[in-house]
Amino acid sequence: MPRAAHRFTLIGFLALTLLAAAPSGARATPTTTPETAATGEPGWLSGMLLDLKSGAERVIILGAALLYQNRHTFAGMTLGCAAGALAGAAGGLMASGDDLAGAAPAAAAGCAVGAGTGAHLGRPFDDPME
Repeated sequence: MPRAAHRFTLIGFLALTLLAAAPSGARATPTTTPETAATGEPGWLSGMLLDLKSGAERVIILGAALLYQNRHTFAGMTLGCAAGALAGAAGGLMASGDDLAGAAPAAAAGCAVGAGTGAHLGRPFDDPME
């Protein structure tokens, strides 16, 4: 992913976090008119932001449920990637003679192999009845 995409993702995440953390009385409603203030209805922008917050909460809950159901697979992938990257980087350094140019591709390949192996080993623990 390009650096600009990482920045936009980070900015979006921070905006959602700040929106969720703000108390409901502290939210500004720049589109509130005297008519909507009298009826108590939120303006279109405030309503859209509340819908966005509600959708973000649903996505977080569903993501947490997905992570919980596959926790052993994700743990195996994480530990396998770390172990594979370490082994790959060490092998790449030994093969290239202390040149870092050979260590990075070897670490990436080791991470991929380790993550696949770890996911394969962790998956039976997520579905013990299969």
